[in-house]
Amino acid sequence: MNRPVEEFLTLQEFWALCLSHLHWFVLSLVVMLFGASYYLVKTPNTYVRNASVMVREETTGAKVAQSASGSEFNNMAFIQQPTNVSNVVRQYTSLALLSDVVRRLDPTVDESDLVRQAKNLRLGLSVSQDGEESTVINLQYVSHSPEYAEAVLNAVIEVYNERWLNERNQLARNGAHFIDGRLDVIESELNQVDDSISLFKTHHQITDLDRVSDLYLQQQAESEADLLRLTNQLSMAQYILGILQDEKTQHQLLPTNTGLSNGEVETQIASYNSYLLKLKNNMVGTSAQNPLILRQEAELDDIRQNILATVTSLENTLRIQLQAVQLYNAEAKERVTSSPDQAKRLLAVERDQKVKESLYLYLLQKKEENEISMTYTPEPTQVIDMPHGSMFPIAPKRKSVLLAAALFGLLLPAVILFVMENLNTTVRKRSEVECRTQLPIVGEVPYYMKSITRSWWEKLPFWKKLPFIKEPTLSSPLVVEHGRQDVVNEAFRLLRSNLEFMSDGHHQKNVYIITSMHAGSGKTFVSMNLALTLAIKERRVLLIDGDIRRASTSRTLGNRELGLADYLAEKVDDVASLIYQVEDHPTFSVLPVGTTPPNPTELLSGPRLQQLLEELRPHYDYILIDCPMAESLADAFLIGRCADRTLFVIRAGLFQRKMVPQLDAYVQQGRFKHLSIILNATPSTGHYGYKYGYGYGYYYNYGLSSDRESLQS
Repeated sequence: MNRPVEEFLTLQEFWALCLSHLHWFVLSLVVMLFGASYYLVKTPNTYVRNASVMVREETTGAKVAQSASGSEFNNMAFIQQPTNVSNVVRQYTSLALLSDVVRRLDPTVDESDLVRQAKNLRLGLSVSQDGEESTVINLQYVSHSPEYAEAVLNAVIEVYNERWLNERNQLARNGAHFIDGRLDVIESELNQVDDSISLFKTHHQITDLDRVSDLYLQQQAESEADLLRLTNQLSMAQYILGILQDEKTQHQLLPTNTGLSNGEVETQIASYNSYLLKLKNNMVGTSAQNPLILRQEAELDDIRQNILATVTSLENTLRIQLQAVQLYNAEAKERVTSSPDQAKRLLAVERDQKVKESLYLYLLQKKEENEISMTYTPEPTQVIDMPHGSMFPIAPKRKSVLLAAALFGLLLPAVILFVMENLNTTVRKRSEVECRTQLPIVGEVPYYMKSITRSWWEKLPFWKKLPFIKEPTLSSPLVVEHGRQDVVNEAFRLLRSNLEFMSDGHHQKNVYIITSMHAGSGKTFVSMNLALTLAIKERRVLLIDGDIRRASTSRTLGNRELGLADYLAEKVDDVASLIYQVEDHPTFSVLPVGTTPPNPTELLSGPRLQQLLEELRPHYDYILIDCPMAESLADAFLIGRCADRTLFVIRAGLFQRKMVPQLDAYVQQGRFKHLSIILNATPSTGHYGYKYGYGYGYYYNYGLSSDRESLQS
């Protein structure tokens, strides 16, 4: 059963990945620090200066004191208008004020350039209110020169005070001129009104018009109240008569508490309602022809007639009284309105007199206040804090810039590596194969370059080690050497041990094919070095170049005119004459391709290959066959029918993870026998004796598998 699939980087793996690309981090860090240093050198220092002013309270909400006469004008402000602190804040940043500041700082400024400089000045100026209820305003200016910043703040404060004082004095002068003119006009009009009132009262012989009018109005109000009362009683009497005279409502109760002035009517109505209720109770369960009922109805009819006569008499009386009251009310109205024009004219003249008198007194008061204001006018703002600030610049913040550059320089490669690695869908480590298949992994071969080549490579500048720069390749693919203890030699020794363990007790099943899914997986590299590793241990090894199309092994170890292809084509019968030994390794034999045939598939599908292997089995401990790739050619499957075991080479960084289950399908379909996996070109994490074989990690260099012709491809 396969283990759970691991798709994401662990912290340890990501750390190992970063360590393997340490030169990226160094390069990024150097570039970022250089850029930050260049920025700090080219960017001038920026200083800030602060100042605080307080808007005086007399300019924020002053009110005119109440006049002695209690005039309606005492809540009006004439000269001293309330000042909103928010408006003061806005004026500090206005282009009009800042233009005056520019003129003060540079008297030679060109008028055409004045607005532009004022806008630039506003960019560095910051004005804010200290609090919603506070009258303190904080000013701040940012500049490359601290002296210039202080000069700007002082100029802004001074220019605002001067502009305010000039406007205040101009307003006071205009107000004084207006007050003097109005006083003359109102004094003349007031004299004319006084003369008019005196002549009017003398002509009409009026002493107190208000008292007489009040008396007439009282009489009119009383008559109108009597008129309303009598009208209500008359309406109620008419309503009762309507009920009594209507045959349909003969047995209906009459209203009580009618408000009629005749108390006898109330008594008769109460008696009538009582008899009516008694009659209705007696009629329950008996006939209307009952003598008792007839007698009671007669009595009730007598009472109804009495009420009808009484109410009729009362109605006539009320009509007479109503006519009398109406006549009295008309006479009262006539007395009130007997001289309406006189009353109206007198009231209008007196009202005009009061208004002009109040206005005259108010203007006299304002004249005195204006004289005082012109004599002494304090500045609208008081400086609390003079322009001040630190001698150290606020920008650029060198420590922050350098720290940000360093962090970004370290973070950028890490992010790029993380994104690239998570976008990578190829096999990168052993666990990614083990979690997708149950096939055994017999060995791992780390990526390798000879020390002399790597030393030369490491001496190159960082910019030449970028991923798109082609890495140098090795001159010989045979990296296994007797007595050498680097990671690659130890990896092949471990592979040899696993191979010997697999073949114990099966000396007649010693034919191994070595194939891969893709070109460049390193099967030829693994074949030659595995054969050499076995030969170093004095095992009789025969390496057959089964890749008849490419003959990679034959080109590396030396091809001959005649070889495997010639034997399969029945041009040679003695196979021993085709085999030669590798120099310095007497137990290492090679069967080259020989003549490259036009029909390799037909040759491999014939019986000669099986005969060849049966003839050679007894003479060698291991027979290794370097086969073509299994992805697009049938050669590997044809050779695999004659072999005993299959070593499938997977190259890290080239083989897609999703293709790992395809190997299980090969086994289930019977295409390969006893398939085992060799993981090639895994980046090593340390020297032998410490970390070899564990945690090869994620630091495979992209592009090595297909773009570089290294030894292991």
